[in-house]
Order: sequence, then C-alpha cells, then structure tokens
Amino acid sequence: MNKTNVSKILKQKKGFTMVDIAVAIVIIMIFVGIITTLFYQYYLSISSKNRNAIATNCVIDIIEDVKAMNYEEVTIDTLNQKIQQFIKDGIIPKGYNVIATIEKYNERPENLDKQDIIKILNVRVEYNSTNKLEQIEISTLITK
Repeated sequence: MNKTNVSKILKQKKGFTMVDIAVAIVIIMIFVGIITTLFYQYYLSISSKNRNAIATNCVIDIIEDVKAMNYEEVTIDTLNQKIQQFIKDGIIPKGYNVIATIEKYNERPENLDKQDIIKILNVRVEYNSTNKLEQIEISTLITK
C-alpha cells in the first residue's frame, strides 16, 4: 500500500465512534456529578451559617432590649411580652423558637444571704438546620 491509498482510507473514516461518544458521556456525567455535589455542600454550609447568624441576632436583640429596661421591670412576664412583640414585628422569624428565663441570683440555694441586685437572664434560640435541631444559648447578668 502506498501513501495515497492510506490517506484515502483515513479520510473516508470521518466522525466519532460509539466508543468515543460513550467515553465522553461518562466523563461528562462524572464531572457534572462532582460539581453538583460541591455546589450542594456549599449551599448547605452557607444556609447553616445564615440560620446560625439569624439565631444569634435574635438572642442579642432580646438581651439588648432587656438590658435597656429598669431592674424592677425585668420579670418573666415582661420578657415573654418582649419575645411575643419581637415575633409579631418579625424580628424573630418563623422557625425560630425562643426560650428565655430570668432567675434572681439571691434565690439560688447557695446565695440566700445575698442582696437582690443581680438577675440572671438566659436566652436560648432553637432552630432546624440541615434536618437537625440546633440551638444557641447565651446567659448574661442584669444588675441594679
């Protein structure tokens, strides 16, 4: 066979074979699967961080509002009213459950002889993130 015959044979076999197409499809499917998984994991991570930030802001808003009150006004009833108002105003979004408690420092068994000048405020926000219950809890002191 001379060179002209070989080049004619090669020129006649143009296009892709089924094996070429199958290999290309498998490579594309693997690549798309990996990219999709990476984007999904990124989305879950960002979503979790955003929900955590919202819960933290809810706790901080409640604590700041209570700290602005007079010491005598800080009771469980006023605290629950504030929380309900925050929910009504949209400061605490749906899907976030706020649990807050007030405890007088001098009512603890080890501190019964102390004066009533300190209250312990505990605020916990519970929320669902990536199908599991997460919570943020912060405690602070309210003083006269």
